[in-house]
Order: sequence, then C-alpha cells, then structure tokens
Amino acid sequence: MTELDPSLIAWCAGSLAVAGVVKGVVGIGIPMVSIALLSLAISVPQAVALLPVPILVANTWQAFRGGRFKSSLRRFGPLIIALAFGMVIGALLLKHVDDRVLQAVIGIAVMLFSITSLSTPEFRVPLRAERWLGAVAGVLGGVLGGMSSLFGPPILMFLVSLHLSKDEFVAVIGTVYLLGGVFLLAALAGVRVMGADEVALSALATPPLLAGMALGQWLRNKISQEAFRTALLVTVTLIGASLLLRAVF
Repeated sequence: MTELDPSLIAWCAGSLAVAGVVKGVVGIGIPMVSIALLSLAISVPQAVALLPVPILVANTWQAFRGGRFKSSLRRFGPLIIALAFGMVIGALLLKHVDDRVLQAVIGIAVMLFSITSLSTPEFRVPLRAERWLGAVAGVLGGVLGGMSSLFGPPILMFLVSLHLSKDEFVAVIGTVYLLGGVFLLAALAGVRVMGADEVALSALATPPLLAGMALGQWLRNKISQEAFRTALLVTVTLIGASLLLRAVF
C-alpha cells in the first residue's frame, strides 16, 4: 500500500467514517461512498481490499440490532433462498457475460426506478405479490452478484417498493446483505483470496466505519420517514449512476 503517512491515514479513516454515516442513515452505501473517497488517495484495488471486514461487521451489527433478524428471515425467506440459488447460477455464468454491459443495464434500470419512485411515491408492491416478487428479486440479485459481486440493486428496488418503515428497512437490508455476503463467498470460494496482511488492514479499517455508522443511526432517529425515503432513493440513484460510470469508463 501507499506509504502510510499521517495525512493518508486521516483521509482513509475519514472516508470510512463518512461511508459509515451513510450506512447508518439509510442502511446501504459503504462500497459506493468509501471507494469514491478512498480512491482519491489510494488505488481502487487497495480501497476494495480495505472493505471486506468492515462490511461484514457493519452488516452483522445492522442485521441483529433492534431484534428484527428472525422476523426478517420469516418474512423474506423466499427472497433469501432465491438469492442463494441465483448466486450459484451467476457464478457459473461468470466467464460468459460481459461485466460492463451487465453493469450498464443494471445502472440504467436502477436510476429509472429511483427517479420514478421519487416522482410517484404512492407506488407500492401489493401484499399478495410480495413473496413471489421477492423471490424474483432474489434470483436476479443472486445472478448479478455471482457475476459481478453486486447483488444489491434488484433487491433494493423491491424493498423500496414495499414502503417499509426506516428501521425495518435498515434491519432487513442488513440481514439480506449479511447472508448475501456469505452466499457470495461460498459461490466464489477459491476464486479470490485475501492474504493475512490485507485481512489485518481491513480489520483496522473497521473502527472508523463503525463510529460513523453509530452517528448515522443517531441521525436516522432524528429524521422523518419521508426524509428517510428520499435520502434512500437519492442514494440508490447514485449507486445506479456509479454502475453506469463504471461500465463506461
């Protein structure tokens, strides 16, 4: 890694803390925010290598905080099972699909969904369709995740359409992201390996991110449900734009 002078350490810690604040407020956004900021000081591969441990710890905290883990599993069991199934398919297709084309298509779809949701906030998934649409979102997210490690966008679009309360959304997405990360590691076992040095640096990156996340959770308690939904949709739009830019450049 680049020489660890104090200013570099401060920048990395601050970048991770900002990503933690976003994660604490809306439940998502660690890779998008942290890589965008960290890459201004270190290379993108170095930035990516810092994230596995903080993401795992953050999603574990988020999934179990508030006592909603079991209820999330019960309500969204079909989505989670479908996610695991889709990741196996995606891993098998990994070498046969152009990753840039995939990212561009998903990026455009996510942006269109977010913009439409902002302009027509009354749209929601009917309760009778929730389980089978959740399974569809899970399969799509799994296939995408198996091919690109980005399993979140289809699942985010589905969950936003349910109009969950802010605390429930954060708990559910934490549960799905935690289990999705485990599924992804299993599906891609042996393909990507982190050494001991990378794991140690990633562990050191965890405290500033968790500190930011704690602040973000405090802020979430201070904002209204409508403000939360707007912030969430703006974040999802930025994720879509990030995918599109990654595909183009």
